[in-house]
Amino acid sequence: MKKHVKGIYWYIKRFFDIFFSLILIIITFPIMIIVSLCLFINLGRPLWNQRRYREGLNKKKFLMYKFRTKKLDSDDLPRKERYTRFSYIIDKSHLNELPQLFNILKGDMSFIGPRPFIPGETLPNVKINNKRYLVRPGITGLAYVKGGKYMAHKNKLKYDTIYYDNFGFMQDLKILLKTPIEVIRQSKDK
Repeated sequence: MKKHVKGIYWYIKRFFDIFFSLILIIITFPIMIIVSLCLFINLGRPLWNQRRYREGLNKKKFLMYKFRTKKLDSDDLPRKERYTRFSYIIDKSHLNELPQLFNILKGDMSFIGPRPFIPGETLPNVKINNKRYLVRPGITGLAYVKGGKYMAHKNKLKYDTIYYDNFGFMQDLKILLKTPIEVIRQSKDK
């Protein structure tokens, strides 16, 4: 497998990831503290999502930071019963994903790229193209703005390959601009 996609934009993108993640960490840190305290009171320990390891650049495993919003041992419950009222709001508003800004700062993730998989996760009847592992995984990506949770894994993986094949500033800008609209659209049905 190649190391990763290279070129001047690779370095520009990393600079922007560091710069904006630092700014957003400073701005959102009080929110993260409040959310973590409220989740601790609401759900108890642990504060972090239990399935935290993900596959990143070159399939390297990393710890993805994310607040836990589901009740412990709730996988067999109906979707809405897995949450408390408060934790459901945190999950729906994506505030549980704010700690991923630290993953971006560390270089585990980027703002934009394929969503990272859980190591060893098997997808039904789908072959994963290794191109998705040649860029840093992202908080948002091409597959997300093309339908995200509404599409089959096969199509998500197709968009991950398209993202790699068209790696560049204009594609990232379009994804960045479409993401807020898609977050609102997909949150309505959660």
